[in-house]
Amino acid sequence: MQSAKTTGMKPRTTDDVTNANNRCHCGAAADGVDARTRTPVCSECAGLSIIADGGVQWYDLSGFQLNLLREIVDSEKPSGQTIRRNLEARTGDRINHGRLYPNLDELVDHQLVEKGEQDRRTNYYEVTDAGRRLAEQIADDFDHATTQPLAAATDGGSTDE
Repeated sequence: MQSAKTTGMKPRTTDDVTNANNRCHCGAAADGVDARTRTPVCSECAGLSIIADGGVQWYDLSGFQLNLLREIVDSEKPSGQTIRRNLEARTGDRINHGRLYPNLDELVDHQLVEKGEQDRRTNYYEVTDAGRRLAEQIADDFDHATTQPLAAATDGGSTDE
């Protein structure tokens, strides 16, 4: 078995930002970055148009992350513990640290939320403009979905109200 040193492959580092690393896994030049894996991707492999803001849409987030975003939008710089208490009161579910903070960090990574330091032990979370736009888009999408009649009735009937 050959060792990694004899393969002639140079390990990639985060400091190596040459154009050679700006390639999709298929070898084509990357047009953007996959929002989930943070890896370069071309538009053909992405299978969708690449959006300048990173491409995060409401359906890219889990239901829990959407609830977190809602709590942050509805509050003024809440701490993680404030978010947890509010969500527990609203949903009746117990939320542990191992679930809360990785999901908050994911929202920060998606640039929907900013994290700041309130004191040495406590962070606060604040919605970004992108996060606010996404929250407004979610509200509009769901409002539209609930006010528009269905395209077809499943029992063969009419969609007229």
